[in-house]
Amino acid sequence: MVITIMVIVVVIMTIVIAAAFGLAVSKGYSVKHTVDPLPGQDQNEWAEEEGTNERTESK
Repeated sequence: MVITIMVIVVVIMTIVIAAAFGLAVSKGYSVKHTVDPLPGQDQNEWAEEEGTNERTESK
C-alpha cells in the first residue's frame, strides 16, 4: 500500500515539474529578444550603423 502511494506521488510530482518546464519554455519563446548595444556606444550610433551594412560602390 505504501509503495502504491509513493508511486502515485512521484507520478504527480513528475507531471507538475513537466508542466512547469513547458510553461517556462513557452513563456521564453513569447518574449521578444533584443541585442543590447556595445558598452560606450550611443543609441543613435547603433541605429546609424544598422543602415550601413549593405555594400555601396562609388561610380
